[in-house]
Amino acid sequence: MNKQCHYMKTNGKQCGSYAVDNSFFCINHEPAMKEVKEIAVQKGGASEGYQKLNLDLSPLTIHKASDVTTATVQVMNEVRSGILPPKIATTLGYLLGIALKAFEVAELEEKMEVVDRLILERKTKR
Repeated sequence: MNKQCHYMKTNGKQCGSYAVDNSFFCINHEPAMKEVKEIAVQKGGASEGYQKLNLDLSPLTIHKASDVTTATVQVMNEVRSGILPPKIATTLGYLLGIALKAFEVAELEEKMEVVDRLILERKTKR
């Protein structure tokens, strides 16, 4: 049965991690697990997910919302042709979604400025 680590933080709150088997502490706070933790951290840092990929990709140039569509199609084609790994494409898709949202917000802000100006002009004409 999993039990909570008994370690108390400097702010007086108890650690929220689960204790390791046969211990009152989690892997971060159990002194006997220090070496095991260090090995796990080293393995995690050496995993392929953290290595720089030497991909010869052209830069994505995005200046307007329609460029996001072009970039999305480019990413899709690079995945389909095997040039771009799906994990990288997922990240790019997420970032392209953020870029598109930013363009949408900017466009709405511009429209709101026009509306605000028109309202102000009508008020001053009265």
